[in-house]
Amino acid sequence: MNILQFNVRLAEGGAAGVALDLHQRALNQGMHSRFIYGYGKGGKKSVSHDQFRQVEKHTPRLVSMANIALFRFFNRDLFGNLNGLYRQIVATREPVVLHFHVLHSYWLNLDEVVAFCRKVRANKADVTFVWTLHDHWSVTGRCAFLDGCDGWKSGCVKCPTLDNYPPVKVDRARHLVADKRCCFNEMLALGCTFISPSQHVADAFNSLYGAGQCRIINNGIDVATEAILAQLPEPPARVGTPKIAVVAHDLRYDGKTNQKLVSQMVALGDKIELHTFGKFSPFNGPNVTNHGFVTDKKKLMSELNQMDALVFSSRVDNYPLILCEALSIGVPVIATHSEAAEEVLRKSGGVTVDASQVLELVQLNKAAIAQRLFGTDLAAFRARSREAYSGKQMLEEYVSFYQSL
Repeated sequence: MNILQFNVRLAEGGAAGVALDLHQRALNQGMHSRFIYGYGKGGKKSVSHDQFRQVEKHTPRLVSMANIALFRFFNRDLFGNLNGLYRQIVATREPVVLHFHVLHSYWLNLDEVVAFCRKVRANKADVTFVWTLHDHWSVTGRCAFLDGCDGWKSGCVKCPTLDNYPPVKVDRARHLVADKRCCFNEMLALGCTFISPSQHVADAFNSLYGAGQCRIINNGIDVATEAILAQLPEPPARVGTPKIAVVAHDLRYDGKTNQKLVSQMVALGDKIELHTFGKFSPFNGPNVTNHGFVTDKKKLMSELNQMDALVFSSRVDNYPLILCEALSIGVPVIATHSEAAEEVLRKSGGVTVDASQVLELVQLNKAAIAQRLFGTDLAAFRARSREAYSGKQMLEEYVSFYQSL
């Protein structure tokens, strides 16, 4: 079996982490796997490109730059296709699995992707299409994250905001949604199997495309993170001011990081130490340490290992890996209510809380937070979490799924 994983980015973002992990685990088990990604920062080769085997940058820089420039006005990617892979795929003697992840965000034109799959299906009987839905892009006119909006249920008549990712200058979602859904229906007709790491994304997809069309395989922590976890020392019991972490790619985005809540945490003064990890932190004060965007996973895990808790206030994530990683380290997560956080925390016996409860909880130490939110001591909490978010389990489910096709 030959597996091709497709994702817009190689090693940036949760979807990339899942796709890359499946690729690496498949290679480690002696399977034939390749990872095809769109582009890295600035449309160039990913800075992580040379760290991984069998990876291929797919899109010319000018194509991604054109899509970025024009998406804001057209609400879709005008250019980009997979046609260059056609000959090698149909010439492969063994069965081929084309496993799609995130194809949007300035990479591929959806109509072109469907046409490519139709052509491949017509000329190679033993090709299988799999698509893991890491966000809500499949049900909306243009957005990847709902951020509380349910306009997709009535055809995206009017977007409540033009800033929701990917942002636009002109709202054309209502003109695009019907054609977009036709594309996904055609993929279903071609035998594509849809998977989601989260129940709420699957429920949204199934409500449009039919009951049972999308199944669930939860995300797990990746190979590199598992290796790091095995080497992390157990931190000594801490006394003194609680250290609280906030992690996001862009800390300015209120959808991912509740700006008001974090500002209230800063206002607690010397009752807590706030540590932010991400770009463009707007938070400052004598009790704030801004670490910036940490690209070295080992360094990030080591820093988180010293924390008493991670505060998670995103409204737009679907199955956030940072929660799986923090919990597997043994760092309790204080998460405000969202379907994503509830689904992740449920696996390790945790619960979400009202935003009004956060300010009290962050003033407790790690052991007290674990007891309050997970109902157990730190050792049991850590062991339970490592088992719950195992990446090996995720791969076994996917491989079993591939083999059943």
